[in-house]
Amino acid sequence: MTDSLVKKLNQLHITLKVIYGDVFSDRRYSLSSGTKIASDKISEALDKEKLKAKDLLFAAFVTDTDGIFINPTSLAIDSSIEPKDSFQYDLEAQRLLFSTREKKDEIVKTRQRKSRKLAKLIKEGESLKINRVQVSCYVFYNSVNLEHVLFEKLLPDHEKQDAADDFVDQYDEKGDEGLDEILAFFKSRCPSDDYEESWEFIKQHEMMQGYSNLAILFDRIQSYK
Repeated sequence: MTDSLVKKLNQLHITLKVIYGDVFSDRRYSLSSGTKIASDKISEALDKEKLKAKDLLFAAFVTDTDGIFINPTSLAIDSSIEPKDSFQYDLEAQRLLFSTREKKDEIVKTRQRKSRKLAKLIKEGESLKINRVQVSCYVFYNSVNLEHVLFEKLLPDHEKQDAADDFVDQYDEKGDEGLDEILAFFKSRCPSDDYEESWEFIKQHEMMQGYSNLAILFDRIQSYK
């Protein structure tokens, strides 16, 4: 995130909290609905920041789609994949390849669980209740993940952070102009200006290109200036 963006968020009293891992596919939350997970995480953040639900304009989660919308016919076993890798994306063929059938069954189950939780939160998020206060909650995505959006390719884990840092650095040194360029970049990756339409689109086109609806979030933030 650029210094200019951080400065603007601070001016707007917008708090960002990084949640490591994926709460929507984490087995620890397997029995919780998407709305329950969101409510709990928002409540945790409010307690930590000593805020109340009525202080919120809205809440937003950003997640990777992780191949949850890939057609089941595009899931395949490929014995050439190293067992330690579990699975690989084949962006060109729009397929998800697994090292073994056991890994396929395990990962598909996790992806399906995430899909169900997100679907419920997207549908019911605008009427979320936190401590009896209605809070609008939205979910924004990167497909398949952030580097797919930024670079139109997938990177090994050990390269992801440096690549993202390099991407931000090239804009950060430009100050406010760089911020405008980043916003324009994400605008070019957004399939629709409408929140629900952007989700309907990605369900059919997840692996075709690195799409993201983060531009809708940025527009929403700017509307509260």
